[in-house]
Amino acid sequence: MGACCGATNHSKYSSEHSQHVVSKHKNGTEDHNNGQEQEELQKIAKIQGTRRRMSIACESVSNSAVKDYVKPIYAKDDSTKQHIRNVLKGNEKMQVLFGHLDGTLLEDIINAFEETTVHQGIDIIKQGDQGDCLYIVSEGEVDVFVARPGPDGTMPPGKGSKVISLSSGSLFGELALMYSAPRAATVEIASPECKLWKLDREPFKMLSAQNNENKYEMYEGWLSEVDILKCLNHHEVSKLSELLQSHLYNKDEVIITQGQPGDKFYILEDGTCSAFISGTEGEKKVKDYEKQGEYFGEIALLKEVPRKATVRATGSGATVLWISKEDFIAVLGPIQGSLRKDVDKYSQYADFLK
Repeated sequence: MGACCGATNHSKYSSEHSQHVVSKHKNGTEDHNNGQEQEELQKIAKIQGTRRRMSIACESVSNSAVKDYVKPIYAKDDSTKQHIRNVLKGNEKMQVLFGHLDGTLLEDIINAFEETTVHQGIDIIKQGDQGDCLYIVSEGEVDVFVARPGPDGTMPPGKGSKVISLSSGSLFGELALMYSAPRAATVEIASPECKLWKLDREPFKMLSAQNNENKYEMYEGWLSEVDILKCLNHHEVSKLSELLQSHLYNKDEVIITQGQPGDKFYILEDGTCSAFISGTEGEKKVKDYEKQGEYFGEIALLKEVPRKATVRATGSGATVLWISKEDFIAVLGPIQGSLRKDVDKYSQYADFLK
């Protein structure tokens, strides 16, 4: 939760946070604090929605620094790795930071978590200090305090009021991975000692940038060989690689649905998928997509009509790249004429719907 430097908990948090919410409605200053939390979450969502090359850490990093960066690896057993993975992937708020990560990058980030032991009474985070890391509680407990300004705007002495206690499996300090900002709360070790896993901002930033650069190079390599994209120059292909988002679909999972508005253009990266049309005679398969670089979804964008077919992943699933309607129009202008000509080739679509 933003007002508590991003602290969250999977069990204890639910009941304690519910009580805290009730008190917020009894106290105007708490309502203001809740507004700050929502503002922080909106900042995270906004950053996540920006272009991929900006990276989550949203700081400029030289290409040479990214390429030369040595991945930090702190030894962990398999159960510890799985515990960290479950926290990162299972926490709703962490979906913004970690929900989109693929296997390799997620493993690199898990490896970059360093174990630290801190004794009772130590403030591991102090309100107002610059944030530079995220913590996951492995063993023990911490208390979170928030100091709020008085009616005259001045901050009172001390740590302020205790707002929550966090135990094993809790995560806090995540906003520090997003941007450099003062900590919004003080976190004190409450148990005799507390074991935590710490992820510094620097490895998170560098590993994310390194992963993105590898993807861009890979995309640019095979996108330039896609027939429909061969008329694009290097700059246009590079721009396209920055804007494309990757998504893995399991077998039979729907990618687009017939009748719905079109808002994305898709390119098959790996696996297979098929297009199906539902009509008076039921559903019929009209096209298979089996080769890397095959594309679909352009009809709804070019003609501004509902989706003409449902596309599902087949075989062992499919990984597809997608680009938004707005970016499709802006970046793929040079090939829209060719795409419109290809629309006429889908005669089986029209024939089936008669």
